[in-house]
Order: sequence, then C-alpha cells, then structure tokens
Amino acid sequence: MLTTASGLTISGDNPGNLLILRTRDGETLWHARTGRVGNGPITYELDGRQYIVVGARNALVAFALDDTE
Repeated sequence: MLTTASGLTISGDNPGNLLILRTRDGETLWHARTGRVGNGPITYELDGRQYIVVGARNALVAFALDDTE
C-alpha cells in the first residue's frame, strides 16, 4: 500500500485489481485488472507527470496519473 502527498492511496485487492482510492474517505477513484499485485506500488515523477508502477503477475505495470485532478 502507498499513500501520496496529493491524497491518494494505492493498493491491490484480492481479486487482482490495482486500486487508487481517495485517502480522506476511501472512495475508489480508479481501478484496473492487473492480476495479483506482488509488491508495494511505487510512484515517480517524470517531466511533471506522476506515474505508478507495480509488479503484477510476471510483469511490471505502469500507469500515468491524470494531471487534471
């Protein structure tokens, strides 16, 4: 599980989804079927855009966060 300064919590669930939740109330803002998340999510910024990377199944999966929120 990872929380960000921008108020997001990122985690995987048992059915194999990557979830992004709003930290203050736990509302699911976004999810993707990635398969079982096998590590703690990491985040990084590149050229002003924030990315999330997780190990899911036998691959690394990366997503860019929408900068409109």
